[in-house]
Amino acid sequence: MKAFKIYSLAILYLVFLIAAFYILMASINQSQQDWKHHTYEELDKTALFNDAMVALGYGGFIHDFKNAVIRHDLSYLRRAEAEIELGLRSLGKYGQLAPEHEAQVKAIASVVEQYRQHLPRLRQMVEQKRDVQAIDLAVRVDDTAAIAAIATILASQSQVPNSLFQRAESAHQRLNQMLLVILFALVLVSILVFSFIRYVNKRLAIKLKDLEVIFRCAPNAIFSVNEHGTIISANRETMRLFGFSERALNKINVDDLVPSATKEKHKKLRMEFQKSDRVQPMSQRNTIFYGKKLNGDVFPASISIATYGVGGEKHSIVVIKDLSDEMQYKSQANTDPLTKVANRRAINHQLAAAISRSNRQQTSLAVCIFDIDHFKAVNDKHGHLVGDDVLQRVAKIFKEAIRKTDFVGRWGGEEFVIILEDTDSEGATSFADKLRQDIKHRSQESDFPVAITVSAGVSLYRWDDDQDRLFNDADQALYRAKENGRDCVVVI
Repeated sequence: MKAFKIYSLAILYLVFLIAAFYILMASINQSQQDWKHHTYEELDKTALFNDAMVALGYGGFIHDFKNAVIRHDLSYLRRAEAEIELGLRSLGKYGQLAPEHEAQVKAIASVVEQYRQHLPRLRQMVEQKRDVQAIDLAVRVDDTAAIAAIATILASQSQVPNSLFQRAESAHQRLNQMLLVILFALVLVSILVFSFIRYVNKRLAIKLKDLEVIFRCAPNAIFSVNEHGTIISANRETMRLFGFSERALNKINVDDLVPSATKEKHKKLRMEFQKSDRVQPMSQRNTIFYGKKLNGDVFPASISIATYGVGGEKHSIVVIKDLSDEMQYKSQANTDPLTKVANRRAINHQLAAAISRSNRQQTSLAVCIFDIDHFKAVNDKHGHLVGDDVLQRVAKIFKEAIRKTDFVGRWGGEEFVIILEDTDSEGATSFADKLRQDIKHRSQESDFPVAITVSAGVSLYRWDDDQDRLFNDADQALYRAKENGRDCVVVI
């Protein structure tokens, strides 16, 4: 609600209170004059009113009690429960002020207590939708004694009209004084309420402005969708990331912002999540979510979703972080820039994971270190550009030769490492020697800048080894291959 609406409501509230009490005071003064004129005339009506009260059930309690029975309506029963307590308290006070009617008060209280004892059973039978006859039979109470007692009290009251008039006159004067006090108190309270509303409105406006600034300036894409998946609000980053303008709001469905292959699955998951009444954010963990821009470009992202209810409808807040740059940086951090294979850091990480899998699954594991023979001479004779070309071509041959479960990386200089999982000694030796021959033959073709050979050292993982020992064994095997004249494979 805007500030001026709150102020208007507060002013109207204050004006209404003042006008209402002015009219009330005028009405009380007028009623005082009318009462003096009609008092004796109304005494005759009093007897009729007392008879009517007895016929109707001496007040609202019996009326509501009977209505609860007839209408099967628990709201009457709740009022009856409150009225019975109020009635007993009032009756007790009357008994203290009128000891001459002690017997009558006890008679009325006895009947009322019988009704109160029937209230739990009445509630149960109403909830069970029992028929009216059955309920009435179960909760019926003999009112004869109470009716007689009320008649006696009313008859005695009709004998003291003058006393009633005097008390009413005194009560009227006290009421005027009380109303003045109440009016003053309400005016004071109204002023305090108005001041409080103004303060709260100011604080709320500040917070809403803060949230608006955060929403618009957040570095991540933030948008809200209704239960149909339609985007109803979005910050600038959302519009920039997906490529739409503010005019497209309420026209784009969030299901259209995922790749076509996953659109139906995404829609199903979104609807299930909205029905779950979850209020905690749902995050994609250990998985990559892929979004799709309106131009068709797909990008990796992390996503968080929270759903909530508004006016009987489900809405969701979605936060998306574009991981394109992050994944690119991560890839660059683990990739050799020249050969585009894994670097030493990635090799160490992969080898540790491979050893863990070998121990867990009890499978064999081999490590091969390849070294280009006389590579320094290639650089010295043909230049570093030719040397770089040789490294790139060798890396390409390695990538083409390995399986999906294998791993290749550049350890440094002219050395490459290949990790062979689920491969025994014979398989690793055969693989390394085949690669050695392949590189030798292909380097002798016309499109290769210079003919080369490679040497290889192979080590097999033993379950009592660690990562350093496994790698050192492969390095020692490579050293022996060099000592054996190069262009060969040695296994340890």
